[in-house]
Amino acid sequence: MGKIKILDTFTSNKIAAGEVIERPSSVVKELIENSIDAKASFIQVEIKDGGTTLIKVTDNGSGMDKDDALIAFNRHATSKIYDSSDLDNISTFGFRGEALSSIAAVSQIILNTSTGDQVGTQIKIMGGELDNIKEVAFAQGTSIEIRNIFYNIPARRKFIKGLSYETGLITELITKYSLGHPHIRFKVINNKNIIYDTAGKNTTKSRLKEVFGEELGSKFIYSEDEVFAGSELKAWLAPKEFSKSTRNQQLFFINGRLIKSKELSKSLEDAYHTFLPKGRFPIALLDFTLPFNELDVNIHPTKLNVKIYNLDFLVSKLTSLIKDTLNKTNLIEFNDYIYQNLNDNYASEDNNFLSMEEENIPVKAIFKEPEINYYQDDFNLKDSLLDPINIKPEKDIAKPEEQFIHFREKDKQASFTENTEVKVKDIPNLKPLAQLNDTFILAQNQEGLFIIDQHTCHERILYERFMKEDAEKTILSESLLIPITLNLTAKQEGILIKNILTLNKLGFIVEHFGTRAFVIRALPLDLKIKNIEQFFLDLIDEIGEYSKNNYNVLREKVLIMASCKGAIKAKQKLNNEEILFLLSELAKVDNPHTCPHGRPIIHHISMKHLYKTFRRGEFNLES
Repeated sequence: MGKIKILDTFTSNKIAAGEVIERPSSVVKELIENSIDAKASFIQVEIKDGGTTLIKVTDNGSGMDKDDALIAFNRHATSKIYDSSDLDNISTFGFRGEALSSIAAVSQIILNTSTGDQVGTQIKIMGGELDNIKEVAFAQGTSIEIRNIFYNIPARRKFIKGLSYETGLITELITKYSLGHPHIRFKVINNKNIIYDTAGKNTTKSRLKEVFGEELGSKFIYSEDEVFAGSELKAWLAPKEFSKSTRNQQLFFINGRLIKSKELSKSLEDAYHTFLPKGRFPIALLDFTLPFNELDVNIHPTKLNVKIYNLDFLVSKLTSLIKDTLNKTNLIEFNDYIYQNLNDNYASEDNNFLSMEEENIPVKAIFKEPEINYYQDDFNLKDSLLDPINIKPEKDIAKPEEQFIHFREKDKQASFTENTEVKVKDIPNLKPLAQLNDTFILAQNQEGLFIIDQHTCHERILYERFMKEDAEKTILSESLLIPITLNLTAKQEGILIKNILTLNKLGFIVEHFGTRAFVIRALPLDLKIKNIEQFFLDLIDEIGEYSKNNYNVLREKVLIMASCKGAIKAKQKLNNEEILFLLSELAKVDNPHTCPHGRPIIHHISMKHLYKTFRRGEFNLES
């Protein structure tokens, strides 16, 4: 007997569910797309426990009669296409006929529907099997309840994250669709509480304010253009100051369909190329209307990816439109606060935002000689043979109130003199000499020259301090003089709620302040951030991207980011006390060689190497 056999319908439906239904938000996506296809003007989504125990989608669309309702849950049953030729001209969201059968295979379903001109129909399906059918009184439209998703696939339930996280994913998905379909009212109910309702907000502009908050939502820049005959591109672009550390808030719609496209995303980022630092991503809503025969939407089970036949031309038009819009629009001017934030706080090594060669050097610095800030006050160029070279000794040393490094009281008690020497692990008698280009600390001992990256050095110091204090449960918080208010997206709110206790343990005191609003009242003592709001939003995005259920993993992610953002940056002038403090603190860490991201802290140029370079013979340490 042969080994190959045809799988039964129940098993094949479960396999299909694995492709289409990844988590509760996948179910919501399929159901609201069915509602949009049914020409609904009102869609209500009710969930409980992050959608794991209940997802109920109700609409006022065209509804179904009894015969259609019965056949709808069969695999490859669809009203959207009739033969293969229709695949070249798809105008609806659904067409594969897999969603309802896949959902039914892994959940318990109650469907109520009516076309409005006859009695309604109720169907109950349990694990893919028809359980009951009867006539009911029901208004025109459809209501479908999905209960206990993955109840018969325990392994899949294990991969569902926290309930607040799943709730955030569902709410964020619906807010995205509400932006792409401003003519449809969307309402979300979570555990019997209304958390999102677009009633009275029937324009994209009003919904941008609802989703992103008044401050950002009111600043979107609108532009439109005809791509080619029968097509249109509408773009809502956020000012560059509101950029993000991830691409999560780049939305692309084609004919109302929410899609993902690496090509369109790259085109968007290319248009912003000269406006944003490397590693920052623009916030934008792009809505394309294209002829249906210019698309192939049959390349992905969830229809998130599409193939665009004239993609190169479309990308060119998109880039051109956005560049022209950004160049012509008087965007919010950078103030010193934002400029410093973009050049300093956005330089996250974890995301490789700025390479070591690209760190933020002002334009004027490119056209002048390097400036060395000498630590040794008694150094006299007149006594040296280097008099013709234009090297400027340090002046304008940072005043105490301009210091970049936070000193605790016990640190202030330390006594530093110009003859102070420091031992950093196996490097003895290290004596600071100068600061090179406000970026590197130069130090020496008998063995040669040591070049120390001030950012990675301070980052390692902060990281080990935070980790030690967390292990000893002694992390101190410093209250903010003026608390910072955060207005979050639904997904960000879910991520924060899930992790708020962990953040509190790590010194971030955050309190709930209303619908998707929170207040930051305190930060870890040694964390000095110029743009606290942007830092915290980036932190939430970072947690959302890499969050694990393991406290230690989350703690390390948070502390690494806090250390990086809180450390001094390149192009920051340090005074003598700060240089010596950094070296003294570096001597106390367990690993003085690399920062938490693995970048080197110290580079050694040995006397042997220098002697060889200048052909001075062999170097003898004792001579």
